Amino acid sequence: MKERKTSGKQTFFVLTTLIVTLLISCTDLKKEQKSVDGKQNKWIGFDWVGDSIGNQYIDKLAITIPFSIEGIPHKFKSQFDLGANLTMVYGNTLKPYLDKYKNVKLDTIANANFENGKKIFFKSIAFRLDTVLFKNRELFYYNGYGEVLTQDSVDTPTIKHIGTIGTDLFKEKYLIIDFPNQRIASLDSLNTHYKNKTTFVDAIQDKHGRLKVPVTINGTTHYFLFDTGASMFPLAVDKDDIEEISKESSVTDTLTTSSWGEYYDVHGYKITSDIYIGNFKIETENLKVYDSKKEFKQFYEKEEIMGLMGNSFFLDKRIIVDYKNKRFGIVN
Repeated sequence: MKERKTSGKQTFFVLTTLIVTLLISCTDLKKEQKSVDGKQNKWIGFDWVGDSIGNQYIDKLAITIPFSIEGIPHKFKSQFDLGANLTMVYGNTLKPYLDKYKNVKLDTIANANFENGKKIFFKSIAFRLDTVLFKNRELFYYNGYGEVLTQDSVDTPTIKHIGTIGTDLFKEKYLIIDFPNQRIASLDSLNTHYKNKTTFVDAIQDKHGRLKVPVTINGTTHYFLFDTGASMFPLAVDKDDIEEISKESSVTDTLTTSSWGEYYDVHGYKITSDIYIGNFKIETENLKVYDSKKEFKQFYEKEEIMGLMGNSFFLDKRIIVDYKNKRFGIVN
């Protein structure tokens, strides 16, 4: 749900609440470029972030999207994280830019659920994901979080990681995630191409707008929070639920990850169970289920989910996260 870091030779992204090639004909590509009103879909490109954890390199550790803010003439990137309910920028990283470009103003809103009873927003701002413009949006300012930048670093050419893209940006939208072509699209409606080629299952939307997807494991259906921030982990569950997904008693690998600076180990077990989403069987060869930090058990119980589902099941597929009708779809 939130961005995390893992130990290793370098610092990099991972998780959230804890967390090939698709052959398409030229005809299909042309069809999918058109939305219902005849205009071209506005595709938003994304990049994979890879890094090493110990002596293991993970090439699809997290997803970032080019990001820019009206009034600040610099390029940034943000993590694409559907486990987060707010689209945000990190205060420590953005502060020197705000000091330089004083035309960009913050607003404070009273809210007892946030530190000091307040949360800080850009209340009506425009920003771009890749080349696509989002106007008159709220953008949460996460005060005190993120990499601390000096004023001198503002004008360096390095593209800074500035924040997180959450579910609030796609409220009442159809969100297409095209993993093979590394792009997403946020649409008001679906064209016939997608309607005819997508198998949907009804999902449950929590109060924060996130979708809980029904996943059938050995004939029993459980709900998982779909979390693009959990790229490392096909499924992440409480340790007590591992045996329902894996009959392997031995750990196949151990990864050290962290949640907001607190480091802990997670353990992977080979998936041995049949897994379906609707009538679509998930290919699980060489994939693992991971045990979660024990503190996550309370969150899972509160949300009435078995755990988190990341991106790994869908890397050769296109999926549709239907926030308008509370559905999850796999494009055939």
